[in-house]
Amino acid sequence: MRAIRYFAVALAATAIGACNLDLQNPNSPTEVQVTTSADGIIALATGLQSRFATSYGNFAYTSGLVTDEFASVTAALISISDAEQGSVAPGTGIADAVFNSEYRTIRTADDLLAGSDALSSSLDAGTRSGLRALAFAIKAESLGEAMQSYQKIPINTFGITSPLYVARSEALPVIRALLDSAATTIATTPTSAFFNANILTPGVSLPNMIQIFRARYARLAGDQATALSAANLVARTGPTALSQLTFPAPSVNPFANVTGGTNGVSPRRQWRLSMLPSDQRFTYFVAPSTTAVGRVGALLDLWSRNANAQAPFAVYFPDEALLIKAEALVAQGQLPAAQAALDSVRTDCIGGRGIDDPKACLAPLASQLSAADLLTEIYVQRKYELFGTGLRWEDVRRRNAIRGPVAAPLSPVDGQRCWLPYAFGDRNANSNATFALLPDPSEPSTFPSGCIVQ
Repeated sequence: MRAIRYFAVALAATAIGACNLDLQNPNSPTEVQVTTSADGIIALATGLQSRFATSYGNFAYTSGLVTDEFASVTAALISISDAEQGSVAPGTGIADAVFNSEYRTIRTADDLLAGSDALSSSLDAGTRSGLRALAFAIKAESLGEAMQSYQKIPINTFGITSPLYVARSEALPVIRALLDSAATTIATTPTSAFFNANILTPGVSLPNMIQIFRARYARLAGDQATALSAANLVARTGPTALSQLTFPAPSVNPFANVTGGTNGVSPRRQWRLSMLPSDQRFTYFVAPSTTAVGRVGALLDLWSRNANAQAPFAVYFPDEALLIKAEALVAQGQLPAAQAALDSVRTDCIGGRGIDDPKACLAPLASQLSAADLLTEIYVQRKYELFGTGLRWEDVRRRNAIRGPVAAPLSPVDGQRCWLPYAFGDRNANSNATFALLPDPSEPSTFPSGCIVQ
């Protein structure tokens, strides 16, 4: 019965979904509110999901702009069109936005973890479990998105004025441990019906989100066994298979928010034209155009569903799990099984699996491919299946496919640069982030190139 006391606040959280709450200090409540009020913790959990929608949107936007996914519209700032050509100057919004928004999200997750500890006796076990698993998962993914954008990142920031920046070799195990904590938390104590109905953003499956993140970062760590087992735990059919952030008015889908104006971007037409003619996935993402041209002459398509200000925004696409599975099976030498998983992505078509996700509607591969050819095909499918998720940038790094700056109006292939410059705001506030202690990473000068991952 304890959960009933919180119904009014949490019902408001459900109605808002991923947007800002119309409550006092919704995304940064006072320490007293967090540590002494169960209602404050529920509001904080809603604020965390709102912040995640913003930081994830910034990550996907920036990743798409410095790869071959997006280009600036005519009204965009010079810094946006520079970024689409591979040039990102320190101190620009492109350089700083990912860092600033990711670490606001991380701070909110830390506050939620601290508050759920302080008020453990005031929360139903299943509600506390859901709050903590949500915080672990979102903190991990936010650190992971920062790690895919900057060569080094801070990982211990809660209550620390000047956190240290560490290399991926130190950050990735922390990210994976957080995700394991999220999985263990809800496995030990399943989330309550109250948490699922009144705190978690409608349209999000927390167990599936945790497992796809576990698979994602196990893949980056080269832990094929964990990547495979976690991918196999992600639902690929039915209503819980697709987790989406929702944006009831007046909140706005992140890409709808940048369809025009000074930060405006649009899909590159070449992304669609590079597909096999029979591939239908472009219809999920873009509205074809023969006339749209960007600020520096890039040929553009238009947004389709993301042009709708209230369109839901996928946290992940379920076929990512199949593509991770296929890659892990290739690494384990199980080539026929890998090709079967890959063909499941290729042949997914309208009505398949009962979910509204990208549908290729392609034929299966004609004959068994070699390991090298399977990997090439997996990354081709990732390019078209995972468009606009931010994952393209890491993929081109992994394939040593950084092609370098591209002069307008040429179309880039793969990725234009390795990393973002470090954020000026943290340089000014953090004594461990000065230029002397933390120089911006050097970009390659010969191409195609990989990137220095420390």
